[in-house]
This record gives sequence, C-alpha cells and structure tokens, in this order.
Amino acid sequence: MIEYFFGVVLPYAAFVIFLIGTIYRIVSWARCAVPLKIPVTAGQQASLPFLRRTIYDRIDNPSSKLGVVVRMFFEVFLMRSLFRNIRFYYEKFEIVDTRWLWFFAMAFHYSLLIILIRHLRFFTNPIPDFVKLVDWIDGVMKFWVPPIYITGVLALASLAFLWGRRIFLAKERSASLPSDHFVLLLFAIILISGTLMRYIVKIDLTNVKALALGLVTFNIPSYEVLHGIHWLFYVHLTAVCVLVAYIPFSKLMHFAGIFFSVTRNMPNDNRMRRHINPWDPNPEKPILVREGLVVHMDYNKYYEMYKDQLDEIAEKGYKVGGEG
Repeated sequence: MIEYFFGVVLPYAAFVIFLIGTIYRIVSWARCAVPLKIPVTAGQQASLPFLRRTIYDRIDNPSSKLGVVVRMFFEVFLMRSLFRNIRFYYEKFEIVDTRWLWFFAMAFHYSLLIILIRHLRFFTNPIPDFVKLVDWIDGVMKFWVPPIYITGVLALASLAFLWGRRIFLAKERSASLPSDHFVLLLFAIILISGTLMRYIVKIDLTNVKALALGLVTFNIPSYEVLHGIHWLFYVHLTAVCVLVAYIPFSKLMHFAGIFFSVTRNMPNDNRMRRHINPWDPNPEKPILVREGLVVHMDYNKYYEMYKDQLDEIAEKGYKVGGEG
C-alpha cells in the first residue's frame, strides 16, 4: 500500500534518522577539544582602561560570558554578522553594501518559523490560542478567499533570491555544491506544493489532520483515510521527510552548530589574562594524545615512533630535528 509507506513509514523513518543524526552531531561537537582561545570578533577589544569601548564593541567583542550570551542572541535571532555583509571590488577599489542577503535570509528563516507554527493546528486538538493568533495575523490579506498568508509570499520570494544568487552570480555559483542546490530544491517543492494545496488544489483537510494526529499519537488512521488524501499532499510530505532526514548530514545543522562554534562562543579576553594550553603544561617536551591521555616524551622517542614519516618529510626538503 503506497499511501501507507509515504504517509506513515517514511515520516517515522525520517524522524528517527533526524533524531539519531542530530544527537550524534551534537555529541561529536561537544567532545571536540578546544585547547586554544580563538574567538573571531570585530570591534575594540577589552584591554587597557583608557581605551574606550562602545556598546557595539561590547556586543561584537565581549570579554565576559554575559557578553557572549548577548552576542549569541543577536547572532541567532538577528544574524548580526550577516547584517555587516559587504562586498569589496579590488579592481574598482569600491565597497558595495550587500545587505539584501541579510534581509532575504531573515525573511526566509522567520517565514519558515511562522509556517511551522501555523502547521501546529494539524497536530493539536484543540488548537492552541497562540497558533490561532499567529494564523490570524499572518493571513492579513483577508479580502481573498482563502486569505493570503504573508509568510507564504515572503518564503517563496526569499527562496527565489537565495537560489538565484547561487545560479546567476559567478562567485556564488563557483562556491555552490550540488548539496546546496539539493536543499533549495527540496524547499522549493515544499513551498510550491503547499501553495498549490492552499489556493488551487483542494484537498480533504479532515483526513490530513486525522493522519497528523495519528502520527503524533501513534494511532495510525484507517486505509480509507490514507487513500482519501490527494496525491499532491504526499509529494509535499515526502519532500518534508527527505529534508528532515537530510538535515543532520547537511549545512542545515548550523541551527545547532552555531552554539558550538569556538569562534563565537568564547569571550575575547586574551589581553586581560594569560591562556595556557591545557594539553601542554610542559612546553619543552613534545606531547602525544592517546585515548584521551596526554603522554609526554623527548624528541628521540618521538622520532623513533614516527621515523619513516619524518624521514619522508625530510627528503622533500623540510628540516626535521629537535629544538635546542
């Protein structure tokens, strides 16, 4: 039964893959050692008392954990670093403001967020009041029947801009991978099929909600319910499932990875206190990390362990030898 596969098996499989993949990526990031202090920031760094720092310096270049929290807030919810995006043309010696990228990125992300909130009406019974409120505010163009959702228009326009720049701009096109276009294609299928079901192709929303409630309550509806849903909905649902399953293996994991970015989650206090690499308390001797343990050794022992590799490097013209 093809409806059962696309309506039940595929959503559950996608969710399991997403859950396991996300946990694996987060755990692997959390286990990565960070022996160096390497924040990447802008603005005046905190150092001598007479060097004045503005409020922008304290946000962009924080020297405390509270400042890092504020900076991360602006990064996550307002994409502050992207707002400073500019393009420099060396031939013309000209700086061009390219904040259109920030605008469309913000519009795309927040449109998707509101669309997800609106879709909660299919997974809840009764529908929460805040979902009804978001749905009412989003559908301000009520002179149409059915009302036009602002986020639907913004999401499609933003997607067209973000995908168009990867196709028509030379630098963006050369830096784009097939995986980037694959993700944008999935978003296009999801948004276009959803728009068609909203305004053109009428589907039985009663059966759709019965399926959605059945999935979240593990009470699968009957074959008649699954068979009574229009095929375009299964196209929409399949694209969503593929996207959800692909998230842990794609750049879309930046929604969690930003919190593990060592260039962003560290206070920049290099001029306020000295940082010593915890892996190397005795810098006069090389170290070797084995199974999480730090093993100190002299150079002769190190050379004996990696004699073949070091000799091969030396043959290529590099100097190999102990210090001192």
